[in-house]
Amino acid sequence: MQAPLTEIKFGTAILKEGGTERRTMVAQLSNGEGRVVDLNRVEWLRLAKLGEGRPDALADAMVPPSLRQLLDSGPRGIQRARHTLLYAEKWHQRSGLPERLAPLPGSYKLLSCLPRPLSIRTSQGHFLDRLNIHGPGSTLPAISDPTIAIVGSTDDKYAGYCIAANSPAGPVLGAWLCIGQLHTGEISVQIGASKNSASIEAWADLIPPELNPSEVFLLPPPMLRLPNIASPDDQITIETSFERLEITYGREPIHPVVQ
Repeated sequence: MQAPLTEIKFGTAILKEGGTERRTMVAQLSNGEGRVVDLNRVEWLRLAKLGEGRPDALADAMVPPSLRQLLDSGPRGIQRARHTLLYAEKWHQRSGLPERLAPLPGSYKLLSCLPRPLSIRTSQGHFLDRLNIHGPGSTLPAISDPTIAIVGSTDDKYAGYCIAANSPAGPVLGAWLCIGQLHTGEISVQIGASKNSASIEAWADLIPPELNPSEVFLLPPPMLRLPNIASPDDQITIETSFERLEITYGREPIHPVVQ
């Protein structure tokens, strides 16, 4: 199962700016000590430096603040966002990105990579509630079927993949949509001090159904026995080689932010 580009990670975050909050698409900043890059604003400034007319509107079209809008533009849109990230990386190496373009940890909150996918369904063909997606830091009554989700793009190609799980409160998606070839290795689930894992190599030759941009398909969950929950405040961690997703067990689902 191949994706069109070398791996890169895109996510969705809420940025704190004074007394306001703003949702936008972000990417991880290499050697940034937990900082993320606001790709839309970086592209806006890049275009302004080039003397483009209405750089804000042009940036919204080329590298939009919505990951779903980016997926709608297909591989060319993803490639443009990748170039913007490379520009930001060079800027940071040269003189350091200002915090308004690369906020520090604590000034942003990562959501699920696609808070509002076009649709989300399981390998059994069941459609889940796309308007009730949970992400990192959520408090949930339980989880089931930890797995990998693939996300559709245009031209019969896949935009990428992320960690996923199901829950009585609704589906869970990880913070980062990874563009590139699906990793081999293991997926593990740790609850409290107990941890179990399973191989994900069996998915390497799987051919998923055709997907439209921003449609999410949950791969068949591996044979993984979930550890028992020992206490109401146990942390649940789903981990692969490309992402670590942490949520908290609780009797009632709690969203850390309005998604």
